[in-house]
Amino acid sequence: MKLSEAIKTRQSIRAYLEEPVSAEEVAEVVEAGRWAPNAGPFHISVIRNETVLRKINDLTHQAMEQSSREFLRERAALPGYEPLYGAPVVLLLSAPVDSPYGAFNAALAAENMIIQATVLGLGSCFVVSPGLTLKGEGSRSLATEAGIPDGYEFQCAVLLGHTADEDRFSLGERKQKGTVEYLD
Repeated sequence: MKLSEAIKTRQSIRAYLEEPVSAEEVAEVVEAGRWAPNAGPFHISVIRNETVLRKINDLTHQAMEQSSREFLRERAALPGYEPLYGAPVVLLLSAPVDSPYGAFNAALAAENMIIQATVLGLGSCFVVSPGLTLKGEGSRSLATEAGIPDGYEFQCAVLLGHTADEDRFSLGERKQKGTVEYLD
């Protein structure tokens, strides 16, 4: 698959099969993230442990229900909604608390991983909602359990897995975004 094709065909997958992702595929996706452009350190926590995934999912769901943001409350109220969408692998990206470019570094690594997942025929989704439970006061215990090093904080996550046929939580057809102006 050409890079341009992977970029155009990539989708945010919000429904995954229970089928595991091979260790080799996970390693390829993670390796792609490590080659991203960056302006400082970042960390990738690869979570496949079902207990940890369930805890992050359930606490994120609770935080969404109690959020001041209407969109998050509406999503959490959907019947059967799961913030991690049943993904068998979650890649958490974190950066040093004092890093002015931590969010950029993590987002660039996440994009590389998402494109690599597409090339491998895997589904993926960029999410930030786990930050509701992995970032801020009282979150250190769960962050440690999720592999986020001391002195680092959650920035974003990539969900990874084999795409299920039915995706009840899709936000609609993908469209180009942004505006462009050429200054010649």
